[in-house]
Amino acid sequence: MRAIQSHGKDHPSSDKPLIKCRIVLIDIDKLHGHEQVVESQVNYLKTNLQQLGYFFRPILVVKKHNVVLDGHHRIQALLELGGVRIPCIEIPYLKNEDITLATWFPIYTGQSGKFPGELNKLKIEFKPVTSLDSQFFSNPDHGFTLFAKNGQWLLKGSQKSLYNLFLEYYNTEKFEYVKTTSYAINSVNNGYSSFTLLRKTLTKQDVLKTAVSGKVFAPKTTRHILSFRYQDIKVPLENLFN
Repeated sequence: MRAIQSHGKDHPSSDKPLIKCRIVLIDIDKLHGHEQVVESQVNYLKTNLQQLGYFFRPILVVKKHNVVLDGHHRIQALLELGGVRIPCIEIPYLKNEDITLATWFPIYTGQSGKFPGELNKLKIEFKPVTSLDSQFFSNPDHGFTLFAKNGQWLLKGSQKSLYNLFLEYYNTEKFEYVKTTSYAINSVNNGYSSFTLLRKTLTKQDVLKTAVSGKVFAPKTTRHILSFRYQDIKVPLENLFN
């Protein structure tokens, strides 16, 4: 069993000030997620929680809205183990300068066929491009720019529908997630990955609107960066069940 692999650094956690945040227990069915989860990561966390016997990392949620910012996989893992409530930290969101929004870039570390032939197999409409100009990330009709060693293509469709096609077609355990476009592109150029999917970062308004509507984005669409770190916890699992 393999956990989601994520690479790249913002600032080391130890460099950020530690703020003791208030922990509250919130019923899981009152939380609004905004991303799909990856089954392999949920299974990994379920095993981890069972072995530990306690819940160790609070979920980050938007105050008053109960929108999940960080912790979708932990929520699903606890839910599948029988949990009904979960430790959370509530924070203001839209105008909070201590939290910024970025994204993850999927890279595929397995073998793939040649592009754009693979795109034809997936029945994805595409358009070849010659450079990774910023305009290609802002076109609402194109969810991703696919970058491979032999070229790059704009992929037509929503990020969610496109990425689900990739997850169904390729080995999901060979996808890893990196924090910058340069890291993603270098992983292809140096042969570590076969291709990467580049995308624009959403807005905080996008996150709230999607979550409260009951819809979700593709896995690992958002990456929330805090200017501070908060404490780990040690809540026995039995306290989170009925």
